Amino acid sequence: MKRTMLPLVTALLVLPGIAQANSAYGGLQTANEKTTVLNDLRKICTPQASLSDEAWEKSIMSGEENQQHIREAIIAIERNNQNNYWEALGKVECPDM
Repeated sequence: MKRTMLPLVTALLVLPGIAQANSAYGGLQTANEKTTVLNDLRKICTPQASLSDEAWEKSIMSGEENQQHIREAIIAIERNNQNNYWEALGKVECPDM
């Protein structure tokens, strides 16, 4: 009985640590994908030079529809689907500056 309990207890203690390590990497990957999307949107929307990066990001992310299209673009990156990526970016409405 003790021989079977030790591997079971060890697995229960180790598996949550592995899951947390994967989620931290996933967060970095998502941040990188969001940066890629915002950089491509800057090329499409061409904001004023005087606008800071944070202010421009807030203005582009202010609408729920834009947030949805940006999520779609990130999913397209994850699935390596360039057509859906550019289609999603094309649906984003550029803010009036």
